[in-house]
Amino acid sequence: METTLRVKGLRQLHRALKDYDDGLKRELEAELRAAGEIVAADARTRFLGVDARSAAGFKSKVRGFGRVVVQQSRRRTTGLRGDFGSLQMRRALLPSVNENQARVLETVEGMLDRLGRKEGF
Repeated sequence: METTLRVKGLRQLHRALKDYDDGLKRELEAELRAAGEIVAADARTRFLGVDARSAAGFKSKVRGFGRVVVQQSRRRTTGLRGDFGSLQMRRALLPSVNENQARVLETVEGMLDRLGRKEGF
């Protein structure tokens, strides 16, 4: 059960920026992390009533070439509940991605526009 929001050409842009200017690559990654944080913040709010400690562990990370993931950063503590990961996905992460898809796309588009204007593209 995976929900993915894809922006075509982002991987190629990430690679090109890495070759062009490493500072731009880092700026792109920071902006992408911020876009993922929209989903992470909403997921934390949704899961707060179930387990506040676990809700605090939802983090946005950039992996590879422009791939942003929102994941649980806390390690498993008891192992007594085998469906806890599934519960986090159903209650917090998937609804958060679905609800915030438009905001994330607007954030990424705005970021690309800002980078383009700044660098004269």
